[in-house]
Amino acid sequence: MSLSGVALPETVFRRVPAHAWSWLQRSRDVLSEIGTRLYGEDPPTQLTEELRRLVPVDPFVRDVVLDVIRERAFHGRPPDRRPHGASWDRGLVWWAAALNGVSPTEFEAATTEPAPAQPRLFGHEPPPPDPRPAPGRPARPPRVSDREALADSLRSLLAESDGDHVPAEAIRRLLRQLEP
Repeated sequence: MSLSGVALPETVFRRVPAHAWSWLQRSRDVLSEIGTRLYGEDPPTQLTEELRRLVPVDPFVRDVVLDVIRERAFHGRPPDRRPHGASWDRGLVWWAAALNGVSPTEFEAATTEPAPAQPRLFGHEPPPPDPRPAPGRPARPPRVSDREALADSLRSLLAESDGDHVPAEAIRRLLRQLEP
């Protein structure tokens, strides 16, 4: 039975995948707004499961769910592609694609188009970055091999410790190894 009290025939609407429901479940403000619009102040405790059951068969519920996602997740205007450089949960990608009437594959294909070229500032190329760290600033983040070496050095430092106390000379030796 739908909210309107009449069982509706299944309509043509893509099956919502589990990862899209998971995103909705984690998006508390979106889910709360859906519950408030559909049920008032006391939505069912298992609202996501209720929506899973109703969305495929009840156009009213489906419209409310899509409207709230459009409003809350996309500020009323779902983009036709994921913004360049943005990392989205695949559930959010599914909802954005559904709101645009395309498949997630089509939605993501639009995202992979090359980013527009950034215009040159004042008509010339910016200087390349200085590879040396600025004074008082740490050097570049360690690479994986650097991290492994650092972890080995820290293990040997801990081996020289006496309980929670590490000899100052061992720390100085480690710093000499790490400094460029």
